[in-house]
Amino acid sequence: MAQGKHKPPKVQAPGKKKPKREKTTIKKGRVQIAPKKKKVQEAEKLKKGLEKTIRARIEEEVTQKTTAYEPRSLKMLASSSKSKN
Repeated sequence: MAQGKHKPPKVQAPGKKKPKREKTTIKKGRVQIAPKKKKVQEAEKLKKGLEKTIRARIEEEVTQKTTAYEPRSLKMLASSSKSKN
């Protein structure tokens, strides 16, 4: 069994306010630490390039399919080829 009395909840002074935290920005994606070895760096660079080209190719195929089936024209909001690397 618990011994002693319950502690009363901490009450803040009436004139004091809690310090506000500054709003932090949300980071997109995982943070990756760059590899040190030259071969691994080259492999990562190749892998990243392949991922970009695969995504671009998939996007092109999807836009072609949708333009073929949709009666209205398709407008892309943000193209991956125009975005930053």
